[in-house]
Amino acid sequence: MNFCKFFCWGLGTCLSLSAFSQKKTSEVDSLLNTLNDTATVRQSEMVTQAPPVMDKKWNKIRTKAFTLNIGFCMLVDHNILVQDGDNIAQVGEVASATEFRADRLILSGSLLFFKRPWRYMFSANYNGLDAPQGKKTVDMIDWNLEIPIGAKEGWLTIGKQKEGVGLEYIMPGTQGQFMERSTGEPMLVKQRNVGIRYSNSILNQRMTYTAGFFNNYWETGRSFSDNGSQVTARISALPHYVSDRDLVHLGVAYRYTTATEGSLTYKAKPEANTAPSFVSTGSFAADHAGTLMFEGLAMKESVMVMAEYMSTSVRSEALGHPNLWYWQVGAGWFVTGENRRYNRITGNPGKLVPSSNFKFRKGSGPGAIELATRITQTNGTDAGITGGKFTRFTVGVNWFTNAHFRYTLNYGYGQLVRDGLTGYSSFWQFRIQFEL
Repeated sequence: MNFCKFFCWGLGTCLSLSAFSQKKTSEVDSLLNTLNDTATVRQSEMVTQAPPVMDKKWNKIRTKAFTLNIGFCMLVDHNILVQDGDNIAQVGEVASATEFRADRLILSGSLLFFKRPWRYMFSANYNGLDAPQGKKTVDMIDWNLEIPIGAKEGWLTIGKQKEGVGLEYIMPGTQGQFMERSTGEPMLVKQRNVGIRYSNSILNQRMTYTAGFFNNYWETGRSFSDNGSQVTARISALPHYVSDRDLVHLGVAYRYTTATEGSLTYKAKPEANTAPSFVSTGSFAADHAGTLMFEGLAMKESVMVMAEYMSTSVRSEALGHPNLWYWQVGAGWFVTGENRRYNRITGNPGKLVPSSNFKFRKGSGPGAIELATRITQTNGTDAGITGGKFTRFTVGVNWFTNAHFRYTLNYGYGQLVRDGLTGYSSFWQFRIQFEL
């Protein structure tokens, strides 16, 4: 596939959709505005890559030239795995473990000296609180600029960023229903990459679309051609929208990747970060792969139902062109009546803010309490590949005491079919989360 032609075609299509969107009549605008009872942030003020940052006087700086938001996130996890003999034979015995899942600093804001302000984001993660001596590192997670194109023609994001596909990856990682994303999402989609991506929302923010080209050879030290390139595209729509408490979201996306030095690898952890990969194909000879994705979401008052399906077709003459796939179906209910806000700029659920905060004093509110359940299945076995098939059922409880603190308990039960064995494992997982 000619990457330049593909990307230019996608970019041209996006710009054409944007131009078409400017022709909608005032009558349509009036109708759609009556359906929107949710306060939204103006595009020029919003950093779409950043996790939500609470607006406080001391962590927000505004000058005539720029704005700066200072955010911080810390996640502390404890995972307990109970395995049967077959599962131990498949992946080894996994000890209980505590880890600082994330210690992240986020700097974001706008450059106001441009006629249409540019937006920027930098985030770094430090693993030194639990890494052994000599392996403490600071990793740059995001570094990008978002450049607006005209008043309503969207924006270009340049630098290290999310690829813009995979509903769970587009959502802020701290705002999901469970501690970890579904098993197959990290296996089939790369969360962050270095490249350029165009994005926009049209039809009074009832539809979003994005297309990007990526190659992170700067980070790997390989040549541009050996490293492998990726092209992504996504469209999401709200066929039904009354408010953030009454909506239906549908989306479709595609990701194309060339092989890295002539090979591809797919692996997935069992939704527990301290565990090894349960599904693993190992490195195998391949030319390229394409992943087709479908997503659906519905919110009704305090209930949210979400489903995803991904199918990856791999071009590998040596292994018979295998097809790998994953799906998930999940639901959550806020007992206390809240709902996650829906980001109509990027097309995904976002920040949860409790209706009343919990405090250790008389008359305190309960915070926000969510009950959630999910089933996922990830298949890494097909044709000449025997990476395994993993199925997991999870139930969870989230307690948001306020907009900053969250406490999570997950219990999961998994089945792994691999190496001629069927192994079973149970997961007890706990998290304390702080987000500024």
